[in-house]
Amino acid sequence: MRKVKWIFKRIMFSVINYIFALVLKNDKVENGILIIRLDAIGDYILFRNFIEVLKKDDKYKDKKITLIGNSAWKSIAEEFDSDYVDEFIWIERKRFLRDFKYIFTILRQIRSKKYSTVINPMFSREFPLSESIVKMLQADEKIGSQGDFSNIRNYEKKIADRYYSKLLPGSEQVLFEFERNREFFQRLLDKKIEIVKPKIELKEEIIELDLPKKYAIIFIGASMAYRKWSVVNYAQVGLELQKRYGLDIVLCGGKEDVEEVEKFTHLFGNNFIDLVGKTTLVELLYVLKGCTVLISNETSIPHFAVAIDVKNIFVISNGNHYVRFSPYPKEYEVNYNVIYHPKISLILASKEADILFGKVSRLNIDEITTNTVLENIRKNYRGEL
Repeated sequence: MRKVKWIFKRIMFSVINYIFALVLKNDKVENGILIIRLDAIGDYILFRNFIEVLKKDDKYKDKKITLIGNSAWKSIAEEFDSDYVDEFIWIERKRFLRDFKYIFTILRQIRSKKYSTVINPMFSREFPLSESIVKMLQADEKIGSQGDFSNIRNYEKKIADRYYSKLLPGSEQVLFEFERNREFFQRLLDKKIEIVKPKIELKEEIIELDLPKKYAIIFIGASMAYRKWSVVNYAQVGLELQKRYGLDIVLCGGKEDVEEVEKFTHLFGNNFIDLVGKTTLVELLYVLKGCTVLISNETSIPHFAVAIDVKNIFVISNGNHYVRFSPYPKEYEVNYNVIYHPKISLILASKEADILFGKVSRLNIDEITTNTVLENIRKNYRGEL
């Protein structure tokens, strides 16, 4: 069934491409660079600093940069990256894969111009999403990553590789995603890039929220259910932080987590600030900036916290995609602490961690105990509690 759908989508995109080739004229952008980045919010945070590097490079500094991005992180990119991106084109991922009219509209928009260079830096390229767009774009050169097979099948990749004029090689070992992006741009620009870690420079902005002076953020959201630690556990941890360390509790999450607030309230009481589903991504950055401690599922929010220098970050993880997205490399010198599922911890203690690298994990995250989390906080907290 999946292959039938794949064939249908490939025929559909090919027909649209043929029609556009016949009827659309091109407004050639002589110095235009188009970057494609359609993955999740956390992926973007681990990528975005390299746009500035590209923009300031001697080869590309006079060229207009257009970014085709995932609308999920639109507010972040437009707020903090407009100095380096001249134009944004936003795509709703799910809609692009199922709404024919929407597909036609987006592809018509991107087909209407010709770029000097198209760059797709995603190591785990996606078929048909990013690859169909690369095929549709008109450019003098199309540069991508040789990549892996995480999001693409062997036969799909053989076809999609032909859409590019150049594929940059990547090391075969599993890398932390920020390092993977560094690797790509170092090869693209043929120079060493000296960026210590992800960084977001917050602007002088007043968020109209009445926040306490000393507070812990508990972030209960995540993109997938198997990555969410129970709010029952979070409530117990919150009570200990409040009782033992005198920290006020600020509960955060997405709109999809609102129903969990009632359960948290039942266990915790009313003595906390509820911001679940009540802040934009940009506002959440400013809330994070003022916190003493962040406790979160393994999701995009800890990457935000690293990028704005939150001092104490504790991440609860079932071990999914170990190395690619957590933990942070030691040389980054950030207080990013991951509390893993006990089976993952046992493997790490046995010095056989390489069997975990980059793998998907479906271990039950609720088998991580509250005592384990609290003990990790006690041992690794920086500053006075």
